[in-house]
Amino acid sequence: MAVAVPVDGAVVTPERLASDAAALVQGLEPDLVTPARAAELYRLFGQLARTASAGQTLLAARAAKSDRWKKEGHRSAASWMARTSGTGVGEAATMLQTAERLESLPGTTEALRHGALSQSQVREIAAAAASRPTAEGELLRAAGAGTFKHLKDRCRAVQARAMSATDENARYERVRTGRFFRHWSDTDGGFRGEFRITPDAGARLLAAVENRANALFEEARTAKRPEPTAAYRADALVELVTGAQGSASGARSVVHARIDAASLARGHTGDDEICEIAGVGPVPVATVRALLPEAFVKILITKGVDVLSVCHYGRSLTAHQRSAIEERDPVCVVPGCDVAHGLEIDHFGVDYADDGPTALHNLARLCHFHHFQKTYRGFRLSGGPGRWEWQPPPALDSS
Repeated sequence: MAVAVPVDGAVVTPERLASDAAALVQGLEPDLVTPARAAELYRLFGQLARTASAGQTLLAARAAKSDRWKKEGHRSAASWMARTSGTGVGEAATMLQTAERLESLPGTTEALRHGALSQSQVREIAAAAASRPTAEGELLRAAGAGTFKHLKDRCRAVQARAMSATDENARYERVRTGRFFRHWSDTDGGFRGEFRITPDAGARLLAAVENRANALFEEARTAKRPEPTAAYRADALVELVTGAQGSASGARSVVHARIDAASLARGHTGDDEICEIAGVGPVPVATVRALLPEAFVKILITKGVDVLSVCHYGRSLTAHQRSAIEERDPVCVVPGCDVAHGLEIDHFGVDYADDGPTALHNLARLCHFHHFQKTYRGFRLSGGPGRWEWQPPPALDSS
């Protein structure tokens, strides 16, 4: 069935629109247009691009159900869409996912039809509202009232709201299990990359990079050879990853977390409560409880929008404590585990969030895997040196 709309007595089809737009661009002579008219045309072409993108999004899910992509030899509908529109497969897959989510979001779909939302705004709203449909109206208002960054922050806050600690931990684990690092060469031959890691890992990475980048900046300033800040961060990242000489200098990285006292006591966040790593984003309450010993935790005690008090908690080990626990626990203390590198210090007896002391009798070193199981999977560590016991959660123990 053809798609046609009567406009001023004439029938307008997508084919006619595409043909007219192509003819208009082919005949466009920028040098013959006044700057003021060029600015207006730029705005109009932007509106046209937004409208065209909206049309693609609305049709994506339906188009994916056709067999055209199979007939043309593509591995997936997203691959066919990418080839058709001249975009990357990842971008096409995201559009398809957004289109599927819109099927249960009538308000967002209507806003998209009327050109009230950009493709980026639709993507963010659909991703957040898909998990919490009742927030759709709130996010649409945020899209119309602020910047795109403001909307993204609101979407992250909506996604971070959880009904239980299990929900929070499940969301965190989806990120953890989906972590990746990819790289490629750009048009100039430069090495480029992207990665996805958990927010607490990202916060530690940022803190370490900033720490080293600041040191490189001071060295460059002294030598009177300043460069952009981004360049120092790139050098810092390479030094930290490759272990180049001098990269380990400087102070320990410090991660700042913000959490409502009610969330800390309950074990998960409620509506309008905060549990996040500053500058990174929301994290499960369990992540704050399990922050590395170098972490500095800032607890916001709130009532509504008012901050009643701010408490600062630090749990850094003294040099003597660190030496003692490294000597006592040279490998992960879980029986049968002999991992000796990258160990994390855990308050195994009484959790730090429950006023557990940063004392040797309450500390143990765990590998990343077992620390994750204890923090997010319900495993427990008990006993002490020479008598450690690793206990699975009740559900697993009884199976």
